[in-house]
Amino acid sequence: MCGIESITSVEKAGTIDLAVISVPTANVIPEMKKLAAMGTKHVIIITAGFKEEGADGRRLENELKKIASDNNMRIIGPNCFGIIDTHSGINTTFSSLLPPRGNAALCSQSGAVGATMFDWSRSSRVGVSKFVSLGNKMDVCEADMISYLSTDEDTEVIGIYSEGISDGRGFIRSVQGMEKKKPIIILKSGRTSAGSRAASSHTGALAGSDSIYNAVFRKLNILRAKDIDEMFDLISVFSLSRPMEKDGIAIITNAGGLGVMAADACSDDDWVTLAELSRRSMEKISEEVPSAASVHNPIDLRGDAKNDDVIKVIKIISADEAVGGVIVLASPLDMIDLNSIAESLYSVKNDIRIPIAVCFAGGSVAEEAAAILRSGGVPTFATPERAVRALSALREYGINKDFSGTPLVLPEVSGRPETLKVITNVKNDGRISLSEEEGKRILSSYGIPVPPEGTADSAHEAAELAEKIGFPVVMKILSPDIHHKTDIGGVIVGIKSHDEAMDAYETIMARTMVAMPDAKIDGVSIQKMVSGQEVILSLIRDEQFGPVISFGLGGIYVEILREISNAVVPMTSEELDRMITSTKAFRLLSGARGKPPADIASMKDIILRMIKIAEDNPELYELEINPIMVGKIRGGSWAVDALATLRFDDE
Repeated sequence: MCGIESITSVEKAGTIDLAVISVPTANVIPEMKKLAAMGTKHVIIITAGFKEEGADGRRLENELKKIASDNNMRIIGPNCFGIIDTHSGINTTFSSLLPPRGNAALCSQSGAVGATMFDWSRSSRVGVSKFVSLGNKMDVCEADMISYLSTDEDTEVIGIYSEGISDGRGFIRSVQGMEKKKPIIILKSGRTSAGSRAASSHTGALAGSDSIYNAVFRKLNILRAKDIDEMFDLISVFSLSRPMEKDGIAIITNAGGLGVMAADACSDDDWVTLAELSRRSMEKISEEVPSAASVHNPIDLRGDAKNDDVIKVIKIISADEAVGGVIVLASPLDMIDLNSIAESLYSVKNDIRIPIAVCFAGGSVAEEAAAILRSGGVPTFATPERAVRALSALREYGINKDFSGTPLVLPEVSGRPETLKVITNVKNDGRISLSEEEGKRILSSYGIPVPPEGTADSAHEAAELAEKIGFPVVMKILSPDIHHKTDIGGVIVGIKSHDEAMDAYETIMARTMVAMPDAKIDGVSIQKMVSGQEVILSLIRDEQFGPVISFGLGGIYVEILREISNAVVPMTSEELDRMITSTKAFRLLSGARGKPPADIASMKDIILRMIKIAEDNPELYELEINPIMVGKIRGGSWAVDALATLRFDDE
């Protein structure tokens, strides 16, 4: 490690390949300057006391960043735990818990979680190739590590603990550009929307940072662990197992209850199923293990099962065309020798063509047998459900590994000039919120259908406009300060006559004055009333990952049901379809409970045009259409409301 004296003492020895700084915070900047002068290009800063400590620390970190940038230096840290390369013997951490050598690369934003990873690795016997603690991620971040580890010959699986991706778009590029595709398991903590900007749209509030992370991970075929146990389970199964090439899971158990638990977990899962064994497989099991209580899957070998019985059944079902993976479950009954079964599984693991997961459920007796399995590289799990989830992750990754998707073909429409006029006017007014009329001008410029409408400044004008547009009409308050008009009674629908229109105008204005007396009022919108299924569509520009499109049930249901599906732009045709079909809105649009199916094609066209808007207009922070009225087949879809806010790079 390089302190002031050690750097000075090696100045005559030539360039330092790697410097590790672990000195008091006040001495870090001087040390960095010395290293820069010597031509050192790689530095690990373990010292804390930088941006994590507040404004003064942030100033110091910015000074560090400038030194590094000016001298083309790459930095890990500050405030990090160091790195380990078990294959070369490099260890710059200050931990005595060194992990065994293996093929799993571990990356952690937290040093303490890194120490937890070491202890788990030693206990589970899952070996580590590389470990990197990123700390404050002043320079080197997750994107850099993925690019490096994708070409590392010693690494087969990557496990990451992150509290937030620093360079979202760089992260996407790194994963998509991996030279060799490797499974990535991420435990992302902080499941709140605290990381996102305050949003005025419904979907802006609902599509918080965590749901956007889910969309990104789904896009990149990254497996997100729900907790630290699952992260370790998934790293273990990918490190120790061969790929799972079929969906079916066969279960072998000496305890019927454990088998039922695993079967339930298979039924609940999206990626695996309970395998239906062939008649020939069941006949062979009956011949080889006549004491079996059930030759159907789950295969119950009774409480006095012998280790030979387990091995015989594994060999039979591993040849069954329906089986992609095997789960062995056992309870520590007095009639069974778990250690003997563990040793037998250990001995045949490499002879079986499909992955095996084992759960010896219990305490000390089960743990002793599980330790034998771990020493032989057999993945073990504490519960049947965790074993199922591990094999499911293998299958999920394998299905999606080489699937690149079909690029979307967006409409050839030039709405940018008109949109830029709207944006310029809003900016010149000192606003960031657009009026409904301004939002609809943007939609119309991109060919998104908007019902005929007009704006009235008096009850008499409202009635005349309504007659001109044609009854029935909808009337809504127009104000850049009122984002959710329904909440204040600023929307009245189904107006069918001249007198109703005059009354509606007065009612809307009165309600608005009571609810929001200081709001800027641009008048009342009179709009042709259209019918159909209400859905919501929005664009929100995430600070890390860029444009995100959200879709779900619209109208008042968006906040009641809180069901929004997200996809990150650019997206593939398959991602677009998945975003739509994963929602309850799609089930309604498809013709639920005898209703006629809706014009999904016209709605999809609007989504494509929204994506085009997102790509063309970086100033748009959010743009929401709530609702889109999706009519019957060939009846078209209409954007009946628009809410938009801006964000400028110079702000």
